[in-house]
Amino acid sequence: MKKTLFVIAMSAIAVASTGCSKSDSKASAEEQAFNDSLTMVLGRGQGAMLAQNMDQLPADELAKFNKKSFIRGFKEVVMSDTADVAYQYGVQIGLGFARQIKALYGEGVDINREELIRYFSQAFLADSINNSQLGIDMNDMQALMNRVQQKSQARQMEAAQAQQAAREAEAAENEAKGAAFIAAQIKADPSIKTTESGLAYKVNKQGTGATATETSNVTVHYTGKLIDGTVFDSSVDRGEPANFAVTAVVPGFGEGLKLMNKGAKYTLYIPAKLAYGNNGAGSIPPGSTLVFDVEVIDIAK
Repeated sequence: MKKTLFVIAMSAIAVASTGCSKSDSKASAEEQAFNDSLTMVLGRGQGAMLAQNMDQLPADELAKFNKKSFIRGFKEVVMSDTADVAYQYGVQIGLGFARQIKALYGEGVDINREELIRYFSQAFLADSINNSQLGIDMNDMQALMNRVQQKSQARQMEAAQAQQAAREAEAAENEAKGAAFIAAQIKADPSIKTTESGLAYKVNKQGTGATATETSNVTVHYTGKLIDGTVFDSSVDRGEPANFAVTAVVPGFGEGLKLMNKGAKYTLYIPAKLAYGNNGAGSIPPGSTLVFDVEVIDIAK
């Protein structure tokens, strides 16, 4: 969206700089009709397209976006003196500076705009260029911008570390809840078995024939839930069985499949260490224990 706004603004400058308005010229009726039609569709079409795409703005910018202020800036550029090329370039350079100042502000650097304009004007309007001072300023600017970048990287690293710590804390809490959940299921239903890895499973229906192996492809119906009953994935809800390799799923699911044969129906209780661990996935929080109701429809070796 930022790019769209910029492109439209620059397009306005480009249109304005191609020549003066023909409102004072002696256009034929046919030419005037063409001009009027293009004026209408260009203005109405571009205005509606931009309004339609407003939701692409970052949420914080959209919340304080004032359309009347936008029109004021848009009008100032479009209505500017088309013969004043210097002014047009000033607008373009000024927009670039404004974006850079905003970016710096986001990094905690508060640029004094009035002072920046004063220094800029002094250097630009000077009778001659002090190349020695220019070299010093360029070196200083690079050094200062490097400091901004270093501070930005440090803040990003701190934020990432904080997020990681929060994720690990959430995962530990969820893992403990999951372990308690599985223990409660086993206590309530002694038929639930546990493998050496920690996978717990309940045989709801035993199938026939050989069980799946590491190299098998299986066709299954399944419903995956969190311990609070939230369904995060279900071939049953989609109305179409899934087909995949035994090794293509999380370790606990794959281990459970290797216990099952064609026609079997199991409930798998998969602790986080055999699922997505501390990472989580999509709507699955980190450290989550997963519960799968699985029916094996077919096994291909």
